[in-house]
Amino acid sequence: MFNNYIWQLYLNGPGKEAIKIFKENLQNTYTDNYKDFIYKLHKEYCPSEVISKDIQFQLDKLFIDLNEYIRFFMSESYDFKEVSNYIQQTFLRDFNNNGKEAFEHFSYWMEYYTTYFSIELPELFIPYYFKCNFNVLETISNEFDIKLPKIPAKKDYIGRLAYYMSICETFQDFRINYNMNPYELYVFIYDFAPKYIGGINSFIVNDIPDTNSAYFIGSSKDDIFLSKEDDIIIPWQCNPDTEVGDAIVMYLTSPVSAIDSIWRSVSVGFNDPFFYYYRCTYISRPINLDRIPLKKLKEDDIFSKLPIVRKNMQGINGVELSPSSYNRILDLSNSTLKRFQFEINNNYAEIANEKDVEKKLIIPLLKKLGYTEEDYIKQLYIRVGNNNHLLIPDFVVNPEISLGHQKADLIVEAKYSIYTKKLLEKSKTQARGYAKILNTKYSMVASREGIWLTTITDDYSDNIIQFSWDQLKNGDNFFKLYKHIGKNKL
Repeated sequence: MFNNYIWQLYLNGPGKEAIKIFKENLQNTYTDNYKDFIYKLHKEYCPSEVISKDIQFQLDKLFIDLNEYIRFFMSESYDFKEVSNYIQQTFLRDFNNNGKEAFEHFSYWMEYYTTYFSIELPELFIPYYFKCNFNVLETISNEFDIKLPKIPAKKDYIGRLAYYMSICETFQDFRINYNMNPYELYVFIYDFAPKYIGGINSFIVNDIPDTNSAYFIGSSKDDIFLSKEDDIIIPWQCNPDTEVGDAIVMYLTSPVSAIDSIWRSVSVGFNDPFFYYYRCTYISRPINLDRIPLKKLKEDDIFSKLPIVRKNMQGINGVELSPSSYNRILDLSNSTLKRFQFEINNNYAEIANEKDVEKKLIIPLLKKLGYTEEDYIKQLYIRVGNNNHLLIPDFVVNPEISLGHQKADLIVEAKYSIYTKKLLEKSKTQARGYAKILNTKYSMVASREGIWLTTITDDYSDNIIQFSWDQLKNGDNFFKLYKHIGKNKL
C-alpha cells in the first residue's frame, strides 16, 4: 500500500537528486550521462549484466539520434487511445502489417523507443526498463495496489505491442491519483519502489532447495548470455511452472547439437509480455557435463522414445524431463550430481488397520510430497447445518480456517482396504463430500492397496491418478503425483 509519509521522506531526501536527473534529461537536455544513471538504478533490481549493458547501448544510441532532431510524434496533443493507435499503425506499417515482426522489433528496442516517447509526451508515457523483469513490475504493482491490465496471450503480438500503452495509462492514473509530476513517477518506478520491495532479493533466491523437477532449454554456443562463471545469473526462456531449485538442462543447438551443462533456477518462472519468448526464469550455477550429442540420445533406450528427441530437439525450451530421463542424463555424462529419488519405501505388508494406513503410508507420502506436520490437519471437524452434524476428513492439506469459513487444497481419506469397485466408489463419494465443502482442488482416497486422486474439474469423479504403493516406488510414477499435489504445485 502506498505510504505518503515514507514517500515524502524519500522525495525530500535521496529522491531529490534522482528527480533532478530524470527531469534534466527527459525534459530539458538529454545527456550522455543518462545511460549510466539508469544502469545504476537497473542493477538494483536486475542481476543480469547483459541486460543492463544492453539498456546502456540503447540509451546511448538514443543520445546520438536526439542530436539529429528526429521526432516520433507530429503533435503534442494526444489522448491514450489516439497515441496507442498511432504507435500501433506506425510499427505495423514499417513491417508490412506483420504483427509478429513489428512486436519483435519493438520488444528488442523497447528502452530506446519508450524513453523517446517519454521525452516527447511525458504526460502519457513512461520509459520502460523492466526487460525480462516483468515479475518485478508485478511485485511493485501488488505492493502499491496498482491493478495491472491482463497480460495478452503469447501469440497476440499486436496486443502485446499495445500492452505497453495500457501499462502507461495505468501508471499515469496512479501518478495523477497521488499528485506526482511525470519525473516523480519515473523515480517512484525505478528507484523508490524497487528498493522498497527488496530489489534483486525480491525474486532471486540464494539458498536454493533440492531439485524436484528438470527442464530442457536450448542455446547456441555463442549466445551472449552464456557464461560458465559460477555466480552468473541470467534470464532464459523456460517453463512458467519452473520453481526455485529446479534443474535446467542446457542443450546447445549449434554448432555441436549436444547436452552441455546443468544450471539451477534461482527464481520462479513467470510470463513477461515484453520478452519476445514470453516465458522466463532466471538461472545460475552452471555445471559442465561430458557432452551428450544428439546422435547418442537417439541411440539411447530411454531418450530415443522421447518426442522431443524424435523432433531433433526442436521447440526444446521449457520441455519437462521425467526423473528417469534426468537421471539418465547424469549417467550418460558421468556426472556425480544428485539423482532424483522419488521412491516411496513402505512396508505395506505390515498394514493391519486404518491407523496403520495413516501412520505408515499416508504420512510418509505427504512428507515425500514436501509437507510438514504444520501443513495439514488430521481429523478436522467440519460443522454442517445447525451445528448438529459433523464431518471429519482424515487429512486436510493447506487448510484455511476462520469463523464461518473453511477451505483447503487437498483432502485425503484413509481406508484400511478397498478391494472392490463398490467400496472404491463409496469411499470416493465420502471424500467428495468433504472436498466440496472445503472447495479443495483435489480429493484423494488411500488404502493399503494404493491411492486414487480426483479433481474439482469434474466434481471429483474420474481418477486422474491411480497407483498401487508398488507403482509409487517408481520415480516417474511418483513424479506424476507430485506434479499435481506436491507442496510447491498446489
